[in-house]
Amino acid sequence: MSYPTKVEVLPSPLGPPPAEPVRPVPAEEDTVSAIVEREYAAVWRFLRRLGVPDSDADDTAQRVFARVLAKRGEVQPGAERAYLMRAAFRAALEDQRSRQRARARSASVDLDVVHSPSPQPDEAFAQRQQLELLDRALAALPTELRAVLMLFEIEALSFTEIALVLELPRGTVASRVRRARELFAGAVRRDRQRSAL
Repeated sequence: MSYPTKVEVLPSPLGPPPAEPVRPVPAEEDTVSAIVEREYAAVWRFLRRLGVPDSDADDTAQRVFARVLAKRGEVQPGAERAYLMRAAFRAALEDQRSRQRARARSASVDLDVVHSPSPQPDEAFAQRQQLELLDRALAALPTELRAVLMLFEIEALSFTEIALVLELPRGTVASRVRRARELFAGAVRRDRQRSAL
């Protein structure tokens, strides 16, 4: 429901009308659009790094925002990002389970994806290699560790915020971040050793 931002007053032959209050656009609507604009990229990036395929990330992010908007009365001001990340984490887990069920039902062979053979500039190529290394290293981590590492290192959430997002004790978050860093570093090291051969 939208409200007019301005009340139009027509001239009256009886003189000026009494002052009428102007109904502003509810702050809630402005806040919602601001939150979506501010947090969409972070939610999308988090979903991608949790394993949501690029082709599904936009739809999943949209589902996350739709769920959060439906429950916006429950979200405390200032806690929007933590609430969004919790919803994104759950959506990523749902997508992962859905893909696993689909793979189990499907006996078909996956077709190789054909990439454009057009040459890329060296910088774009190096950046793509780094992102592929990041994706491979993150994929080697269990989802629980991948989530805490992404929230801490990429999204710059504090241990306390991550604890709220994932509904874990703060100490568990700290130990998972430490463990995730160790496993991530090992995965990168192994990947680079394989690439060197």
